Amino acid sequence: MDSQPINSDNLTYSQKLAEEAELWGRVAEEQAEHTPPDWRYLRHARHNVIMHRRDIDALLARVEPDMTALEIGCASGWLTLALAQRGAHARGLDISAKALDVARRYYASVQDEVPGSATYEVADLNTLELPPAAYDVIAAKGVLHHLPHLDHVIAQFHHALKPGGLLWISDTNGDESTLTALAAGALMFVLPTHMPYCEKFRSLLRFRLRSTERVKASIQADGLSPFEGAGRAHDWLKLVEERFVIEQCADAPAITGYLTAQIKLPDRIALPLLRGLYVVDRLLVRLGVLRGTGVTITARKAANTPD
Repeated sequence: MDSQPINSDNLTYSQKLAEEAELWGRVAEEQAEHTPPDWRYLRHARHNVIMHRRDIDALLARVEPDMTALEIGCASGWLTLALAQRGAHARGLDISAKALDVARRYYASVQDEVPGSATYEVADLNTLELPPAAYDVIAAKGVLHHLPHLDHVIAQFHHALKPGGLLWISDTNGDESTLTALAAGALMFVLPTHMPYCEKFRSLLRFRLRSTERVKASIQADGLSPFEGAGRAHDWLKLVEERFVIEQCADAPAITGYLTAQIKLPDRIALPLLRGLYVVDRLLVRLGVLRGTGVTITARKAANTPD
């Protein structure tokens, strides 16, 4: 898909919502052309094998039959469906009607083999008004950094979870550091990626000292959509800590996720390389040499807690 930066400075809020919905609808349709929106297939994708599979499988292992579950920013619905495949009655919300059409069509094709249920609804996630104490599980993957009103959204999570209910979030939090961008840029230059080496040399000569800032913008996907990075002004982890009891908090490696999407090698070579990089990267994050922005948390709403 075309990933040219979007200039949304002069758009109204409604226009931004429409462009956001159109973009992610196209993404969902294009991805569904080669991989069904089903975790049973998506868990084998390279970026999930390296970055996400362990965390998502751990979330799904906590889901029991007849639980009620909510996913916000569900896109093509694969995680909402995975919750239903565990026996939950799952509801997915997203801004994109096109993405939800992809979700509904696929769910209809597998519904007979799903022990739970999945429903999908269009919603502006910035203005959520959720029912009180309605859900056993709320999940949000890769969506909070798009939402400018995170204080309201986190408050709605607390309002909508049952006492003792589980909140699961996997997202970026804050801006990428210059050192992270420098390390990612150096590896991008050396390793075979989708950008040819001749173009890498030309870019380095053209942008020189600005090259690191361009890598940083690329890691953050600046300009990809009207709301890309709109939530980075808030520390969503702090907002969660103020209302929930954190059970687990895992920092992602700083650069491995970005490089996973960029490296142009067959899986038999790329996967061992990326697994080794993942180990080193996480060690550098733990030592404080690099700072990653990716965080995955599981948290609970305390029992007998007012909304």
